[in-house]
Amino acid sequence: MLALVLTGCELIGEAEQLIPVPLPVDTTGRAHVLIEFTGFRCVNCPKAAEAAADLQHTYADRLIVVAMHPASNPFTQGVAQYDYTAQAADTYYRYLGGTATTSFPIGNIDFAQDDNTWLSTYPEWATLLAKRMREPAKVHLSLSARMDADTREVTVSVTDYADIEQSCRMLTWLVEDSVQGAQAMPDGSVDMQYMHRHMFRMAVGEPWGDSVNIRPIPTQRAVSLIVPEQYVIRRCAVVVVLIDEHNTIVNAKQVKL
Repeated sequence: MLALVLTGCELIGEAEQLIPVPLPVDTTGRAHVLIEFTGFRCVNCPKAAEAAADLQHTYADRLIVVAMHPASNPFTQGVAQYDYTAQAADTYYRYLGGTATTSFPIGNIDFAQDDNTWLSTYPEWATLLAKRMREPAKVHLSLSARMDADTREVTVSVTDYADIEQSCRMLTWLVEDSVQGAQAMPDGSVDMQYMHRHMFRMAVGEPWGDSVNIRPIPTQRAVSLIVPEQYVIRRCAVVVVLIDEHNTIVNAKQVKL
């Protein structure tokens, strides 16, 4: 799988991808990203997943939920059949201060600190999101995707512009929804038909993405990847995230395949 991921992901070169385009109508909003660190051995993680689902229902397209299973936490370990870990998930987890002894479930919003703390518990997410939802969008983003069904190659067109020109990094993630598998439950049982939502599968290219210059003129870029065979394409989505010089997410969008 690793070989397929390494050969199947390509960020199209800067000189080839910058195409001035008319202003799209759907670039004006801002979406926030709730990163939910979870594991199939965590008995309280289903409660966090329910809280995340409620928040997504409330905020709709203004909130993107991504569930990450970092290998460095024992809640994700134990049965090879249910290995949902991804290398990039560990990169973000460690950056946010996660360790092998961090209690799950835990999460973060927009790679940002709240009250000098990176990681927050799920009862805190609603309050933290309500505060962030008041922040205006200064960087604007729109996505569309096309796919070759034979090769499983996906090309994502990214249109962006900024109120004031600025440098960002663009991260691209593959997420798979409704992955059925084992999950420890709050009552101590194990649900073998549990549906894992918004599962982070991989980062396209480097975990921290590539530098991009966001200009006041709407510009189109392109990212291509090949979806590995073990993932169900109709359940997958591509998430594009823009982060500033502090690694804080300034906007994000998701397109389903």
